[in-house]
Amino acid sequence: MISRRLRTAFRIVAIVLGLVYLLPLLWIVLTSFKTKQQVLTDPNGIVFTPTFDTYANVIGDGIGAILTSLQIAVAVTVVALLIAVPAAAALARRVSVGWNRVITVFLAALLVLQMVPQPMTVIPLYSVLASWKLLGSLGGLIVADIALLLPFAIMLLRPFALAIPNALYEAAELDGAGRWRTFRSLTVPLLSNGILTVVCIVFISAWGEFVYAINFLPQGVVLPVSGLLAQQNSTYSAEWNSLMALAVITSLPLLLLFVVSQRRLIAGLSLGAVK
Repeated sequence: MISRRLRTAFRIVAIVLGLVYLLPLLWIVLTSFKTKQQVLTDPNGIVFTPTFDTYANVIGDGIGAILTSLQIAVAVTVVALLIAVPAAAALARRVSVGWNRVITVFLAALLVLQMVPQPMTVIPLYSVLASWKLLGSLGGLIVADIALLLPFAIMLLRPFALAIPNALYEAAELDGAGRWRTFRSLTVPLLSNGILTVVCIVFISAWGEFVYAINFLPQGVVLPVSGLLAQQNSTYSAEWNSLMALAVITSLPLLLLFVVSQRRLIAGLSLGAVK
């Protein structure tokens, strides 16, 4: 009887939480099909004559912003993975007491970096990118985003690497596998679920990054999604229907990412180890 009551309570809580999250999304979609006049006269109205004019007006800007954000997010994710995967695997190996102390200091430094507010890093990065002649380019923004997200990617991957049994590494060494072959044939496959998790989080973070995008890109360029959405708000007014239409359009790639990676994200790491 208790278990039934608990299950019923959990279902009620799940329904309530679902409504809490779905209602704002429903409001966004409905607003995107309204005209500016409809938004001003009845912003919360459900019964109205929908129109696609707002989508027709913003589709060009939306696609341009998606392409810019896609370039940034893909580049940041690929470079972050190329560095974070071997770094996390190395930080997970317990070679000696001295090495463990070095790892502790390194992880503490990463934690400190994560605590620094992002706006405080704008001026130092501005000077660095200017000296590297990368200021005002997508390359400079990509470098800044990598510096922002790489520590987080390493710290997120390390627990997955720690879950790999040392016996597997010992077996590979007995079979004559070198470090590169062990990393390529053993570590990377067993880290596949962790890698996919990091890909999703880093991609989404780079996709929606705002502070660096508005500071390191010059005026007149095609802004990423975050910059384009911010442009819809001015000092005296906001184009709410255009803002919501752009929000719907620019969310589609992220929705596709979740649909594609959904099964792998919930798969167990031990399944790969057993196989």
